[in-house]
Amino acid sequence: MIEVKGHAPIRVFEGFAGYGGASFGLQRADIPHEVVGYSEFDKFAAALYDANHKDANGNPIKNWGDITQVNPEDLPDFDLFTGGFPCQPFSTVGMQAGEKDKYGRGTLLYDIIRICAHKKPKYILLENVKGLATKRFENTFNTLKNALKDLGYGDLKYAILNTKDYGIPQNRERLWMFAKLGGLPDDFSMEPPKVANGLKLKDFVDTDPPKNLYLSQKQIQRLKDFYGIPSFVVRIYPKIPRYGFI
Repeated sequence: MIEVKGHAPIRVFEGFAGYGGASFGLQRADIPHEVVGYSEFDKFAAALYDANHKDANGNPIKNWGDITQVNPEDLPDFDLFTGGFPCQPFSTVGMQAGEKDKYGRGTLLYDIIRICAHKKPKYILLENVKGLATKRFENTFNTLKNALKDLGYGDLKYAILNTKDYGIPQNRERLWMFAKLGGLPDDFSMEPPKVANGLKLKDFVDTDPPKNLYLSQKQIQRLKDFYGIPSFVVRIYPKIPRYGFI
């Protein structure tokens, strides 16, 4: 582990910031930090970010917008780049088009490389779905690892972690990647001790939620008409044997 207690605040740039999950994690981990800028393309996510994050003077933190348009020469210096870059091109529940994703999401990791090549932050923390580490996307993942190594970050350390192992009642596996300028020790581990608290999802579900949170019958009918669905009621049918018919 890297000692952070008593360390000067780490200057952070949040790429693909969303609502600010990376800085929230740093806050929960009690790591002194200061977000000096962020990049978020979605206006709704950016609005939520701005509502919850301010600089030391109480002003909004600058959003640099579309990361493909960011000129790294204009960015302030920072110690840590964080980025949960788009996972849809590598997800098993998506089209798995990878770098050929028609929306261009599969190549945004190259903007991470481009920015870090110029700014050379001391640390890089990235996140994506575990599909990126599979054989299907081996070339893309190797490109990322080799590029960071060429930039002086040594071997990228990574691990697939599941939220259910860390006190959250959700089965959600994600690939976490970490690099340090100059490289990390060979025995550096990305896997923190697992936490078992016995909690389940039902422990967090409201037993009597406000009625205004439900869709009206008019809204439900509109969804049915739009998607051509006669009913949202799930019907359980007899299981058909693997061979033959019932």
